[in-house]
Amino acid sequence: MRTCKIILAGLLLILLSCERSEQVNYKQTGFLSFNTNGQTLSTEFNDSRREVRFEVDFGVDVTRLVPDFNVPEGCSVLLNGREQVSGGSTVDFSQPVLYEIQDLESHKTTWEVSAVQLNKKILIDASHDGGVWWFPQSPLTGFSEDQWHQGKPFADMLRSKGLEVRELGRGEELKEGMFFGSYIVIRTNGFERYTENELEIYTKLARRGMNLVFFTDHKKYDRVDELGDHLGLKFEGVAYGKVTKLTPHMITKNITSIDYIAGSVLTNLDQNPDIEVLGWLGEEEYGDLNFNGGLDENEPLAPPVMGTLKWEKSKIFFIGDMNGLEIMPQPFIDNLIEWMRD
Repeated sequence: MRTCKIILAGLLLILLSCERSEQVNYKQTGFLSFNTNGQTLSTEFNDSRREVRFEVDFGVDVTRLVPDFNVPEGCSVLLNGREQVSGGSTVDFSQPVLYEIQDLESHKTTWEVSAVQLNKKILIDASHDGGVWWFPQSPLTGFSEDQWHQGKPFADMLRSKGLEVRELGRGEELKEGMFFGSYIVIRTNGFERYTENELEIYTKLARRGMNLVFFTDHKKYDRVDELGDHLGLKFEGVAYGKVTKLTPHMITKNITSIDYIAGSVLTNLDQNPDIEVLGWLGEEEYGDLNFNGGLDENEPLAPPVMGTLKWEKSKIFFIGDMNGLEIMPQPFIDNLIEWMRD
């Protein structure tokens, strides 16, 4: 009996050693890095699926890209049976490319590498929404852009205008690859906390260039919008009424007023010279900063709530009311779409 146990233990050790060897061999035949000319954001690697994706800028000729890559020592990279030279081989990435990586023992693994061209697709970042966009969907049921939610009529209206639109569900941790190809980003609400890494992704997007529509909401239940603070937009309190004082701009063209259902107000205008205000609430309306339902001495009358922001290579439109978007007031919505497409 003891001999059998020793034999079984030995067999188990051999099997585990083989499994570890396969894992090491698998890791030893993958791309360590992959970049190319005209690239914008960081390359995305999916080791389990052996996939690599990257984004290239507007106008870059994807049929003549010259990749720079690193693989483990002793490995070679093949495309259609021909060895590739990092920084020297020109490749057509108009379709996904299947590379083979071969180690010293002639073991090969196949990797699919894809280029995503930047264009005017729209990504709706509803990943941190508290329910204004996704209600009645919840984490218990999951999030589907095909099923009814409060933001669906607006998203479908954008699609009816010929725009390609994707919506991020709540609770998704932001990754750079989610934004590949999407020059237009609509941030619907900032109820849930942003991590430092997620804020850094928005910094990279701003440096790459994007048209960002930044919607936030009242701050009664979530006092801090980390992304707003990161951009240099400080929204506080709660406010109701109408946006009646408007600055001439393509977004405010032919508008006399915009309903402000339950939003917040901009409080750092004096501290940020890159802000251009496009809209203020009416003269009798105010920002209730302490949520006591009355106007106090330190609370702003006719506060600014809407405008544009210069930030890195990007252009940003902001407004402190998310609910007003979902009722799709015209001509505000058509003007905003024109601005996004510009």
